[in-house]
Amino acid sequence: MLTRTRRTGIRPIEIGRQIIAAMDDQAVTHNGDIAQRYVVGLHKSDLAALSDVVKPLLSELCQAIANHAKYEGYNIAGEADVALEEDVAQRIGSCVVTVGKTATTPHKPITQPEQLAVKPAAVVLVNGSRHTLDGDLVTIGRQASCTIVIADDNISRVHARFRAVDNGWTIEDLGSTNGTKVNGVLITEPTLLSHGQLIALGSLQLHFEQA
Repeated sequence: MLTRTRRTGIRPIEIGRQIIAAMDDQAVTHNGDIAQRYVVGLHKSDLAALSDVVKPLLSELCQAIANHAKYEGYNIAGEADVALEEDVAQRIGSCVVTVGKTATTPHKPITQPEQLAVKPAAVVLVNGSRHTLDGDLVTIGRQASCTIVIADDNISRVHARFRAVDNGWTIEDLGSTNGTKVNGVLITEPTLLSHGQLIALGSLQLHFEQA
């Protein structure tokens, strides 16, 4: 999505670059603390042109923020949040990024969060390949930045994410084109998983295993 190109108007990758630049500027002036919320001001024509891909685009932008913050060791105030809004001052093909609240606890890099007692888990494809869920947040999709990368045209670039919670793991669809199902039921919000359940990412099927 971020690499999607257009002949005219704003390129999604440019929005991502502007947000990353805003993060880096904050980190310099706030001793490594950065905001969790970013509002992107766009010309109304650009906003309209992106209307059909808003949900997956916002998901990828949030993931890009989390990845960059983790890589640089920035202290983010909470889970990343991005919004697109019309800005009458913007020209077609340009954007401006306004940041929200920065973190209030200094010197606590997000690379050292409080650890959950994560239960070991994995997803197994029908061909037998096994992917362990490491850490407390695991993304899955075709894009190289995902934690689990699967080269399958039936799944979106960033299709879904697994999150460790106190009582196990949840799965959440990230605005994918073909949807996510758990035991045949299409999910629209984070859904708690249990051992042996069948997950379908579009037509791709996986089994969830948990010790």
